[in-house]
Amino acid sequence: MRPAGVTAIKAEQPSGQRPWQITWTPTFILLLGYLFTILTGRLPVGTLVMSLALASLLLQGRSLRVPPFLFLFLAWMMWALVGYAMTSYPAVVSDALTEHSKVFLVALVAVNALRTRTQIRYFVVFVLVAYILFPARSTLVNYLHGYTLFGRAVGPFIYGNPNDLAAHTILLLGPALALWASSGRGSRARVIGLGSAAILTVVIVLTQSRGAFLALGAMALPSTIALARRRPRAIVGLAAFVGLALYLAPASFWHRMQGLSKGTRFETIGEMDPEGSARQRFAVLQAASRIIRDHPVVGVGFGAYELVQYRYNPALGYLDTHNTYLNVLAETGVPGLLLFLGIVISVVRTVRRTRRRASRAFPADAEMLRWLEYALIGYLIAGVFGSFSKLAFLYVYLGLLWCAARMLETAAVTASTPPPPLARPDPTTTAPQRFPGWRGPLPQSR
Repeated sequence: MRPAGVTAIKAEQPSGQRPWQITWTPTFILLLGYLFTILTGRLPVGTLVMSLALASLLLQGRSLRVPPFLFLFLAWMMWALVGYAMTSYPAVVSDALTEHSKVFLVALVAVNALRTRTQIRYFVVFVLVAYILFPARSTLVNYLHGYTLFGRAVGPFIYGNPNDLAAHTILLLGPALALWASSGRGSRARVIGLGSAAILTVVIVLTQSRGAFLALGAMALPSTIALARRRPRAIVGLAAFVGLALYLAPASFWHRMQGLSKGTRFETIGEMDPEGSARQRFAVLQAASRIIRDHPVVGVGFGAYELVQYRYNPALGYLDTHNTYLNVLAETGVPGLLLFLGIVISVVRTVRRTRRRASRAFPADAEMLRWLEYALIGYLIAGVFGSFSKLAFLYVYLGLLWCAARMLETAAVTASTPPPPLARPDPTTTAPQRFPGWRGPLPQSR
């Protein structure tokens, strides 16, 4: 006898289609193509592909889904328009808002393309393979050939900054672990997930990013506690894996981690790293604090921070805040930061509510949601050391989380709904029946 949950998950597939087969819709295919371009930088056709994806939404024959976090995204943009009316750099803000409106459309395509369980899993596998074969592989090749930044691994394209590379890799580590945790033993998906997690962990360690190290710790603590409760034997394997990764870490990694102790005092901040990034970050923090104090409500304008910082401290040049939350606060004010946090919190609340509701009926899918959520939390922690609020992939990932939660919630509701009782015939309305050869009606029982 099959459990009700299996029937509910399979019910989302089109009629006559096997549960492991995927529905290749134009929107889904074009979303994969767009993700390949922004993750790898190999094909400069992102705008064209996304334009076709938006057009395909009109042809899919299904209702358009606009989750709450996208409404908050729109509210954030509306508030940024208020800042546009008051900024000293309208041209820069206008261009930044135009680009950010494209990010909204990308997220809209994502939440409408990922509708079934198989589409979500294929999406996770595709993104992992693309990231491993291109940015991660290039990073490892660079490191082996000595192309580093003060001994820290760097990658191609947008991954030239070790901290940004580590943060994006943490975000991809969640889907890898989710794929491993939600797949059956010996399955190809489980092998792909575990192998990807190992490679991504090596990349994170080689970047020597202190923010990524703190983010990994934040991810590891709750996941280890949860794993110890459900699968105590797995703790041994996890400890061995982490121990091996730390044992193979280069000496420069440990030297850089020791620099965290230098950040507790102003006099020793400059000794945290040889390249002086910590001292520079502290100077940027001081400038950002002054800017926020002078523009607390609407900010300096979306995308205008670097120009304003140069005006406050020309010696720093045109630098970013290297902090997602300070950047949002400086450019859109306190209301803008609250709306940005609301975007994230809205998705996280949906995910946690769905996990609690479906953990018994669908433990594997609930486990997938857990790891996806942990990766988002790690990424948000790494956001203290980098500015990620304008990156499209963050909102695609939020869309992935929302779609996975929506799929699982629908399956849980279907599984918990009892089937309607069989209708009994009404003896007063049932037509009389005759046996062959009998001349009278069949008596009805009372």
